Amino acid sequence: MPFAPSDLIIKYLNKSLDKDGLDEFYNWISAKPENKKLFFETKAIFDTCTIKEPAVDIDKSWDRLINKKYNKTSFNLWKYVGRYAAVALVTLIITSTYFIFQKRDQEQPVCQYIGGNGIEADVVVLPDGTRVSIGSKTKFHCAADYNQKNRVVYLEGEAMFEVAKQKKKPFIVKVNGQDIEAVGTKFNVMAYPSDSIFSTTLLEGSVRLTTQGLDKETMLKPDQQFRYNRNHQTSTIEEVDASLYTSWVDGYYHFPDQAFQTIISRLSNIYGLKIQIKRDDLKTKRFTGTFYRGQNIKEILEIIRISIPIKYEIEEDSITIY
Repeated sequence: MPFAPSDLIIKYLNKSLDKDGLDEFYNWISAKPENKKLFFETKAIFDTCTIKEPAVDIDKSWDRLINKKYNKTSFNLWKYVGRYAAVALVTLIITSTYFIFQKRDQEQPVCQYIGGNGIEADVVVLPDGTRVSIGSKTKFHCAADYNQKNRVVYLEGEAMFEVAKQKKKPFIVKVNGQDIEAVGTKFNVMAYPSDSIFSTTLLEGSVRLTTQGLDKETMLKPDQQFRYNRNHQTSTIEEVDASLYTSWVDGYYHFPDQAFQTIISRLSNIYGLKIQIKRDDLKTKRFTGTFYRGQNIKEILEIIRISIPIKYEIEEDSITIY
């Protein structure tokens, strides 16, 4: 006997459906948009009611997270396939971020580290007041003589920089094959070693990029993004809403009209997983959406699965999508 929609949703959220019940659920939710809307609205209430109290030593971080989560304007996830808000599981996930700190002497460290809560970004404050928000699986360090004659830092991964103004001391970010110079500016750099495309997105001020394989320097204006293809040594400049590319600092990752392969590559970096797509036609499909860092990877895949026909297998630190 078929379940009533409310019973079907609750049993799905409680993970008490058998194979036939799951088939009934997916058939029901795919039948019409109103069903998806009802599912996500019910899930929002379910998630809120099942939040567990955090440990005492993270009370302050937890309260800050909850306040931020419910006071923010809601983001849409996978607008291409649904346009209904995906509600995050409020789960603390330890960010696998690596920092290399150097010292000028035994008493004064070059960098001051401010830990995040596993969802919001970790922050490094440099001696000149520059703030660096560090992304997942990122390596970052300062030159040993930082803030003496110049200010040089090294990056593998993703970071947002809020650079303190010092006209006589240029601030330079070195990534593989590229130097990014800034004077009193705010910008985001994504340059993971495994990525073929590096991107620099400018929020405020200006930056100058010197790139291996390109004859001319590149100057960026606010709300512009420089994308460099390392394999082909080509580049493009696009007009963007730069704030969407730095929302990850607060735990939100936005994907504006991007190929599914690009999205999966970033999920791989964020969660520290090896994710492969076995369907070539799916790799090039384009999506727009936002997800919350508090969601676990399985929940994200389940939300995708509701709207498009994919299957996936999870094995420890790897995922295969069919």
